[in-house]
Order: sequence, then C-alpha cells, then structure tokens
Amino acid sequence: MSEPGDLVAGRYRLEERLGEGATGVVWRAVQLGLDRTVALKLLRPHLVADDRARGRFEREARVASRLDHPTAVRIHDFGDDGAQVFLAMELVDGRTLRAELASLDRSASLEVAWQIADVLAAAHRVPLVHRDLKPDNVFVQRAGNRAVARVVDFGLAFVAGDASAGRLTVEGVVTGTPAYLSPEQARGEPVGPPTDVYALGCVLYEMIAGEVPFRGADADVLARQMYAPPPPLRTVTDAVPTALAELVMRTLRKRPEERPTAEEVRDALAAIDGAVRERARDEGHATGRLARMVPKPAEAAPEAAADPARAPAAADAVEVAIVGAVPADLMVGLAVNGVAPFAAGDEQPIDGARAVYAPGATPGEVTVLVAHGLPVVTDARPGDVARLAALVRAGAAEVLPRPATASELARRLLRAVRRHERRTAR
Repeated sequence: MSEPGDLVAGRYRLEERLGEGATGVVWRAVQLGLDRTVALKLLRPHLVADDRARGRFEREARVASRLDHPTAVRIHDFGDDGAQVFLAMELVDGRTLRAELASLDRSASLEVAWQIADVLAAAHRVPLVHRDLKPDNVFVQRAGNRAVARVVDFGLAFVAGDASAGRLTVEGVVTGTPAYLSPEQARGEPVGPPTDVYALGCVLYEMIAGEVPFRGADADVLARQMYAPPPPLRTVTDAVPTALAELVMRTLRKRPEERPTAEEVRDALAAIDGAVRERARDEGHATGRLARMVPKPAEAAPEAAADPARAPAAADAVEVAIVGAVPADLMVGLAVNGVAPFAAGDEQPIDGARAVYAPGATPGEVTVLVAHGLPVVTDARPGDVARLAALVRAGAAEVLPRPATASELARRLLRAVRRHERRTAR
C-alpha cells in the first residue's frame, strides 16, 4: 500500500490521496526535478500483474493523450517502474460540477454545458467516446464570475471503430453510472458518440431541474433508461425556454440515431444564449483567439515566398523559433494562423522567441531547448507511445502527431505560450 512520501518511478513523490476507484488510486504528487504538482493515478497493486487491467490502464493514457482540447485534462506522463503502473495528469483545481450544481444559475449552466459539448465534439472527431460522463467527472474552475469546465477521467473511453484500441468490456456487461447511462449502454450493447450525448442530456437536465431524469434503485433506473420517457422539463421546473426544453428532450431520445450530435448540441446552446460561445471561448480556448488573429492568406504569401525562413504574420502574432527543417508552406500556414515563425540558428538565436518548434527533436535535444526557459513543441509518429512518454518527461510542452498541419501546430504553439506565461507570471 502506497503512503505519503513514497517515490514512484524515482521522480514522483506522493503527497496526498485524492480519490480512488475500482482499479486505481489518485494521488497529489510532486514531479521531482520539474517541481510540478500532478495528479498521479496508480493502478491498484493486485491489478499490476493482471495483463488485462494493465492493458486498460495503458489504453487510458493513449486515449486521453489523443484528445487535444482546453476543456480536457492534459496527460503529462505514464509508465511502469516494475512495482507501480502510473499515469501522471494535470492537477485540476476547483470543485466538481456535482458540488457546484446548486450554485450555478441558468446562464452559467448553459455555459458549462456548452463547454462540455465542445470537448465531446472534439473527442468524437478523433473519434473517442467517454462512456462515463457525469457531474463527478467535470470540474468547475472559477475565472472571475465565470465558470470554466474541465472534463476528467477518460478511463472508460475507447477509440470508436478502432479495433486496435481494444474494448476491455464485452457486450452484455454494463459499465458507467446508472443515472447517466444511455439505453444502449444500459443494455450492455456497443456504444458510440450518441452515448455521450445522452449522458450530457442527463447532466443538462440535472443542472436545470436539480435532479436527474430517473431516480431510484440501480436496477429500476436502468430499466427506465431503456424504456421510460423522461419527465418533461416543464413539469419539473418553471420558466424553461422552449428551445432549451426541446433540446434536452432530443438528447434523451431512446434511439441513438435520433439524438443530435455533440456539435449540434453545442451550436444549439449557443443559439439559445448567444453570449454563451463568447464567454466560453476565452483565452483558455485557443481557437477563439486564433480566429481573431488570422490575417488574409493573400497578404502573407508573397513575402513568405521571397523569404520562407521568416514568414510574415499579423502584427500581434507570437514569435516562434523553428529548430529544424520545415516546409515553406508550413511556415506560411503558421503565419496566417497568428504565429510569426523564424528559422533559428547562429544568426537568429531562439532567445527572442516566445516558444520553440523542434520537429523530430530527441528527448535530449528537448531537454536542452527547455533549459532556455521557453515552451518547446515537437512531434511524434502516431502510436509511438515510448517516444511520446520520453518527450513529455524531457519537458516538451506539446507533442503533435506527424504530420502536423499548420492550423493545428499554430493552435498548440499558442496554447503552450499561454500556459507558460501564466505559470511564469504567478
């Protein structure tokens, strides 16, 4: 049994037990050397020798690391030191949505629901399915008078349609929390993105009405999830906008194909409250800021063609040092997405930059670049888990799958800069 003060993999010192589940225990831990506080999830000792459980735990790390979204919790590291199998994650401050439910007004509830729908839309494009969305797996952070959602625990997630991801449950076995299970999940059938939409509908119903659609003993709740229509919101609570009540009922339809997509839910919530999208897309959501920074491609291309080593960008663009060879069209693409890239070298040192992009860098090279005090972004071949883990341990702020597109690379670079500058400003 682990105790406070124990070391995991020689670099994580356990400080405080934060929670536990059937397969793992989550600790607050300090990553030595970087002096970074993380949430460290440890596989339970009796499962370390269980190949199936270890496989699931490793898959959790792979699945979660594939999702790049500001509302999703970031994976820092994962591995095995022989005695322990561990997963190091970003430690999220704040309280669970469960604890915040009573204090959220209608506007804040819609904002939180919009953010959850947004991260689900991103996950479903990968395509990942969470399978256990509920208020306990959403943390709410306060930014002034705003509520910022963070979705955690993709431990039950799987890659939809990807046999190599491995489903570690079988048909006929129910996993998840009964009050938020879709009908197909309650029956132990294969699930997909509509399953998460149904769970989001249950969460949104609870945020509005103060209770989930179905309550009671687990067996009774499962039966009602499968066969009973949910009580209309207008009979449970007063003054619910018609469009909102209809949206929630659509998410709770029994047939998966009749539910809206997460993206449709997100857009519908924005239409119900036009201010929701603008409030939610603050500086923590890269794409919102990115859209405001993009100059016209036609303005950037001629200059870039003349000097591809230093592509022009918007006046408020972020200076990024490129260490390594990148195609000229990628430089141009960065320039039209809010980044001012320049090829670093003897005549152009990286010290004037706010971030570094080093494609193909080794972990040792990343360590050297990180020592300059700048966030370092690099890349890895999809599925190369060993390289990904080594780069994260070396201090890489972001690791993209190859080949990197200009828009995705720009988004990762801008996010890395924001995170770095927020940390250094504290």
